[in-house]
Amino acid sequence: MDWRRIAGLSLLIFGLAAASVAAEKPSLADAAEQRDRTLIRTLLDSGADVNAAQADGTTALHWAVYNDDAETAVLLVKRGANVNAANRYGVPPLSLACTNGNADLVKLLLDAGADANASLQGGETVLMTAARAGNLETVKALLARGANPNARERRDQTALMWAAAEGHAAVVRALFDGGADIRAKLKSGFTPLFFAVREGHIDATRTLLAAGVNVNETLQREENAPALAVGGPPVRRGTSPLIRRSGGAPVL
Repeated sequence: MDWRRIAGLSLLIFGLAAASVAAEKPSLADAAEQRDRTLIRTLLDSGADVNAAQADGTTALHWAVYNDDAETAVLLVKRGANVNAANRYGVPPLSLACTNGNADLVKLLLDAGADANASLQGGETVLMTAARAGNLETVKALLARGANPNARERRDQTALMWAAAEGHAAVVRALFDGGADIRAKLKSGFTPLFFAVREGHIDATRTLLAAGVNVNETLQREENAPALAVGGPPVRRGTSPLIRRSGGAPVL
């Protein structure tokens, strides 16, 4: 066999072996996904890019927040993790912290410069996410950092509507105190009060009435029914009356 051919084959084999080793080397994001704190520190200490992402744009910080791993999240932020990095689906770490209702992680991210008005591709703001999850401290932290309580997503819904629909009375009050419009309406005529009443949330309804909502508020529809007369089928426990689990389309 010609020596040049042998040398070429050797280089090819070496290259394939090196590529295989590189492919098998765990990334920082993979380590965070697996909650392997020892490997995370090892990779960071060896110079791994703290903002390196997986194929879909998910970073180690995304995974740390998703897993409620505060220790890792603190470490990553200290090492320079981009707190506003969004993955392919437009999800920043702060949105995940709000979904989990983790006030400590929300505050960590906000202190590190996370955008309190960040939103998903459909317009859902982190405040809306927090309002749906119902963690009062999370909502207060976002409002304190300038989150807009009257922002609307693509179906025109507000954070107050989400909180009312989920029955989070304390969050409803916090949003009102933070400047949320208690009379905001959808094109269908639905207001926060209608959402609370439809789902049978007495405390949220009382909170809205105490805030000044008119008990005789009516839907601008053909039936013109008083708000307190409007009812609807109960929503299964664990589901959101605003977001369908299949496709994410709001009910109204």
